[in-house]
Amino acid sequence: MKFNLYWVAAILAPVYGVAASEAAEASRINRVIVLMMENRSFDHLLGLNPKLNVDGIPAGASQPRDPDDPNQGTVPVTDGGYDVSPDDPQHSFEQTTMQINNQRMDGFVRASISNGEDETNPVSMFTPETAPVINTLAEEFAVFDHWYCSFPGSTDPNRAFAMGGTPDGVDTNFNGTLWGTQSYIDYLNERGVTAGGYYQDDLWALGYYKDFQKPRNSKKIKPLDDFFKDIEEDNLPSFTWLQPRSSTHGSVLPTWQHPDAPVSLGEDLYATVYNAIRGSAGWNSTLFLLTYDEHGGFYDHVPPPNEGIPNPDGKTSPQGFKYDRLGIRVPTIAISPWIPRGVVYNDGFKPEASSEFDSTSIIATANELLNVPDPVPLSDRVSWAKRFTDLIMKNDLTEPRTDCPATLSSAKVEGFNHEDMVTLQKAKPINEHLEAQILMFCNLNYPEQFKEGEICEAAEGYTLNQGLASEWILREQAVWMDKVRWGKEGKEEEVLEA
Repeated sequence: MKFNLYWVAAILAPVYGVAASEAAEASRINRVIVLMMENRSFDHLLGLNPKLNVDGIPAGASQPRDPDDPNQGTVPVTDGGYDVSPDDPQHSFEQTTMQINNQRMDGFVRASISNGEDETNPVSMFTPETAPVINTLAEEFAVFDHWYCSFPGSTDPNRAFAMGGTPDGVDTNFNGTLWGTQSYIDYLNERGVTAGGYYQDDLWALGYYKDFQKPRNSKKIKPLDDFFKDIEEDNLPSFTWLQPRSSTHGSVLPTWQHPDAPVSLGEDLYATVYNAIRGSAGWNSTLFLLTYDEHGGFYDHVPPPNEGIPNPDGKTSPQGFKYDRLGIRVPTIAISPWIPRGVVYNDGFKPEASSEFDSTSIIATANELLNVPDPVPLSDRVSWAKRFTDLIMKNDLTEPRTDCPATLSSAKVEGFNHEDMVTLQKAKPINEHLEAQILMFCNLNYPEQFKEGEICEAAEGYTLNQGLASEWILREQAVWMDKVRWGKEGKEEEVLEA
């Protein structure tokens, strides 16, 4: 039986917050592009912008070295954000809980000190001058100043919330076992709404889902260079997930902004992506969402919501967490010519009184904007998530803006020597996300050697530093992608049924 989409939307209106008339109006947007960066809090990147009427950093803010001992003194919050962090501030589930400290938000410095790290790093913030691209985008379009990460902890559970609505009971980073829950990319392709992803050199989380191996998905997972080609040819899918670079190889550095990757190179990336979207034929019908996975251990003064937060699927994590509170605020900006200039957005449709903006709002809102048929939520958290459809569909604009910036460019960092930085980065110890990708390819390419969470024999000797790890990951990635023939036209080998 064939259903009319608008009729379906009308039936689902009470549940999903979209009326039949809004479904017809949703032709304003026919493609959604999401770029999720790494490990920066809202205050860290946007809290010192005087042009934004946001809930920013309080005057004179500081953090105690030890909240339980005032004699230890405090460390001031400053505008001295490091382009390349001296270390990676603590942001595990345990350390994030320490930072939140029963909603007092006074444990950021203590968490770093407890791990022997630089006490100034978590309280060193950026300004519009030192992070100009993200601040300009916030000024020119719509910024959310109460958008929280979905999980009070590390990267991969948060990316799982954003990419599939649930971390499936996981509270630590990827251990090599592929995620068995349905990804949002597969969810959309299953419903006939085209969805895919583009990765900058390394697959990273675009390889973590088991269902990404299905031909209907794998053929739409491509290198980032193809994104720029596809957008120029107006050939993007309806929903696009962009993955920044996490590896260091050849003469290139990571762009993901995860400490200790340069913030400036991440700014280069989202400026380049914005410029391509802005100059494309599909600009007037595109929503570009720039967001972050989690706070990365950096200071933020707003306590995250901890009441009325639904568990996505009833599971409890190994550490006993029931997913009943959100993580710390992260920068999120909605970019479209259908959005008025200078909006600070806190409205939106709330399915429940406790609903908030978090990473699952991406899924909930995209379902509405793209008129997804049979939009059964991927999880209870997606059902609950606040939506920002009205930001685009219900404003005073009667036609797309023509005054949006034509191009953006990042700031030049004094003393930044790219060649020297590549040499230094390659020599640094492997980080947990390069280790996660090694574990993934141990599983995919050497299943007979794979043990969850353990480096396989084939990767021995490549975990000594980031350069060697990146080299191994890219080589094994090429082997794997040739095996499943992702993106290769005319080859129909199937690893999983479509």
